[in-house]
Amino acid sequence: MTTNWDAAAVLAASNAWTWVPDGARHVRNDEYLLVAYPDYFLTPTSARVFGSARDAGLLVEEITAIARGWGRDRLWWRVSDLTRPAGLEPELARRGATLVDRMDVLALALARGVPDLAVPDDVEVRRVTDEQTVRDAIVIGNDAFGGAEPTAEQVATSLAEVERGLADDSGGRWVAYVDGRPAGTGGYTLADDVCRLWGGGTSGSLRGRGAYRAVLGARLAAARAAGATLALTHGVVETSSPILRRIGFTRHGEERTLVLDLT
Repeated sequence: MTTNWDAAAVLAASNAWTWVPDGARHVRNDEYLLVAYPDYFLTPTSARVFGSARDAGLLVEEITAIARGWGRDRLWWRVSDLTRPAGLEPELARRGATLVDRMDVLALALARGVPDLAVPDDVEVRRVTDEQTVRDAIVIGNDAFGGAEPTAEQVATSLAEVERGLADDSGGRWVAYVDGRPAGTGGYTLADDVCRLWGGGTSGSLRGRGAYRAVLGARLAAARAAGATLALTHGVVETSSPILRRIGFTRHGEERTLVLDLT
């Protein structure tokens, strides 16, 4: 268990954050992870380079060739100032990659407890446990980030993940309701004693009612009870990052997402 979460430890935990859904095609080695997510994902093909001493151009050629072989025509790259080779991001830009996201690496130590988030009394928070709450969470996420109506496959996959988290406390997802309407959602996954916060979003018509804070508080409390000593997330620079920093999260760097057309 880590109790001294300095900047280097936080950034190492952020760099180690990966996820591969059950059954997804992927290539993982010491240099990179390439994943073909289901088509309903907003970033259906994703590459993360952990570190390499190879020429950036050769590395990009290898990774894009694999993605093309899977029939994928766009590839989203997750990079940071720690990405090696250092020339990877300039190489992607040279090939026409477009910057689509800037995310702050944000962390909150949980040793002293969960901060009071001043959640309004009229916000109800429920843990996602069944098909209906799974659907509510997906619909809110699609409203917040974009996406189509949830498919039967998406609901079934999400429900299976929820059930695993309920069984072993490895993760969870919550929905906040305002006036009985699904308003906010967010999930977390435990990696040793790091609580990885993901998918935090609010329905556009119900922003400013406390749903985001309610879901965040529920996740932090559950994760701390399960043994987490650090909450880690990536907050969008223009939107969620300022909220999280006001709550007490500390910024430790930035991650960027670039999308490259493979056609």
